[in-house]
Amino acid sequence: AILHRCTNQTLIVVLFCQVPRKTSSFFLICLPNTTKNMSENSSVVQIDEEKLITDLEYRFQYLCQFIGITEQDIELIHGSASFLGHKVDGLVDAVYDRLFSFSCTKKVFFSQREKYDDPSQTVTLDTYDLNKPQIGMRKSSLKRFIVRLVTKPYDKAMLQALDSMGRIHKAVNVDLIHMQALLAFVQDAILAEVFKMDTDTVDGEAVEGLFVRLRIS
Repeated sequence: AILHRCTNQTLIVVLFCQVPRKTSSFFLICLPNTTKNMSENSSVVQIDEEKLITDLEYRFQYLCQFIGITEQDIELIHGSASFLGHKVDGLVDAVYDRLFSFSCTKKVFFSQREKYDDPSQTVTLDTYDLNKPQIGMRKSSLKRFIVRLVTKPYDKAMLQALDSMGRIHKAVNVDLIHMQALLAFVQDAILAEVFKMDTDTVDGEAVEGLFVRLRIS
């Protein structure tokens, strides 16, 4: 779990974990607190641990309740879209530049090249570059994903999309350590832009709190 702690006691969580007894992984940005299905009749909230494994929405509710996400936090995220939206292209380019800077992350894309690129071209890991069709497709997908995170409702459809992304990454054997490293890099890149926000039009301090440095647990 990668926890983003905010100055106003808010947390946003990004998870990329292998779910026990299942073959998929789970990628989630934690959302509003919707915990009506969880018992609060005592000082200890009763959690159905089996359901955490089998029920995507229940797992989401548990994480939100544990962390304390509110609707106001989501409004802050969506409120930053007007500023961060036009930074997406640069952010995505920086992400792929970094992924192609290390053999252990670059080889993930190299191993998938035959599904997307011209099979007649002979390339090696060293010569495989960012101009290949696969990378253009993946950049476009990541741009749409980031825009969705800061503009769309955090509902069942969003949960399913995030879960699907986790399954895709597990299918191509992306190790958790690389996801953690990349998310830390992305976090710093977002912070660099957040610090430039016009505080006359955006609550910069609150947004900075939402995008504070990663804590990994």
